[in-house]
Amino acid sequence: MENAQTIAQWQELLQNLAPVTGWLYIGAGRGDVLRETRFAKVPRLLAVEAEQHSYQMLAHATAPHRNWQAVHALVNNTYGRATWHQLSREEESGLLPADALSALWPNLNEHQRAEHPAVSLSHLLEQTGESQEHYNWLTIDCLPAVRLLQGLNGALNTLDMIELRVAINNGIASDQTGATLEECDELLLPQGFTRLTLEETNNPLLGRALYGRALERQLTKRQLTEIWKLNAELESQNDALTSQCNKLTVVNETIQNEQETLRCELENQKRRELHTQEKLQQARQDVIALESQNSELIAQHSELKAINDASQNERDCMRNELENHKKQDLQTKEKLQQARQDMITLESQKDELTSQCSEQKAINDAIQKELENTYNELENQKRQEVQTKEKLQQAQAELKEQQRSAQLSTKLLAKVEADASDLRERYAEKTKSEQELKDLIKELHAKLQAASHFYHKLEQEHPEVLEKL
Repeated sequence: MENAQTIAQWQELLQNLAPVTGWLYIGAGRGDVLRETRFAKVPRLLAVEAEQHSYQMLAHATAPHRNWQAVHALVNNTYGRATWHQLSREEESGLLPADALSALWPNLNEHQRAEHPAVSLSHLLEQTGESQEHYNWLTIDCLPAVRLLQGLNGALNTLDMIELRVAINNGIASDQTGATLEECDELLLPQGFTRLTLEETNNPLLGRALYGRALERQLTKRQLTEIWKLNAELESQNDALTSQCNKLTVVNETIQNEQETLRCELENQKRRELHTQEKLQQARQDVIALESQNSELIAQHSELKAINDASQNERDCMRNELENHKKQDLQTKEKLQQARQDMITLESQKDELTSQCSEQKAINDAIQKELENTYNELENQKRQEVQTKEKLQQAQAELKEQQRSAQLSTKLLAKVEADASDLRERYAEKTKSEQELKDLIKELHAKLQAASHFYHKLEQEHPEVLEKL
């Protein structure tokens, strides 16, 4: 008996002194508590739960036991309707609103409230067909206990043991809730009950009180001495726990302040996250714009590549024409050399040339026509050179515009490095292609200059040819 420290141990001991004929348990929850050893030898049990889901599990827990039954009901001090408060802590949901329990649980919130049918303890026993005399042990594991006890209509004399869940250490400021230890004492002590022990829970502002009726007549002197000795020890422990409770209250206030600080930090973090999300959305929009610009650049690159291919084709054609022109010039030179030799021969053989004048004139006319054709080809070559220069200037202007666009794209694509690297590679390929085009144009320009130089040289060295033309 000296080792009995919890209410459960007290109840196991007291079952030998005040045997359980029936146990009425209000607020049994899901029935987990019914697996404790103090219920092992209980012959009759009526467990009551108001919450639907918990009641279903409670019914499953009581089903294997004979004379054990679970009832789904909201218990109040009177028969009628009562307000059910659904709170953020499931175990605190009941008849009291969140405001009344704010001192016990500072962060407690009310999710929903609704009107439900309610019964008193006396009406509950009548509805279940049970006699109140069958139950001599009572547990009220919810708040407010005093209000529920009032529903017995003063028939407390049938009970030997009462276990109540109560608010202690000024856990509830109002003394009109029916949930405080003082209110329970005021109701039960005048009825012949003695408070045997008070057990604190994890929350230092909540406890469980155990009351017994007239145990002195059922105990021997030695048992009574041991019980009072144990009670003194428990009161000493209670004083120590009260001191710890005060310390924990200070710690709780500190924790609440830290929670408020953390709540502010959390709000700031949420704002930062919102700002980050806005930046991310803007970055995504920038990426979409860059992808659009990238597509435009690819299209422009394709156009430039087509122009480059066309220029290469024109360059090949011009190169072929230049080769033909060189061949014709070579033929012209050979013909001119042959003409000089013919003229020398004609001077030495005037008589023979006179007879062949008509033939030589025809040959001269043919040569003149060939020179005219050569001259026309040179003029066409000049016009093509002018057109090529104009195309070159246009390509250079487009290249400058493309370079400015590429620089802008490079700056924008720097924000998204992964996409920018691919764009830079494409831009490098385009620049390389343009450089090759420039080199080819330069080469063509050099060859055109060589052709022009050859024409001027021909004009200086053989002016008679041009005079004949």
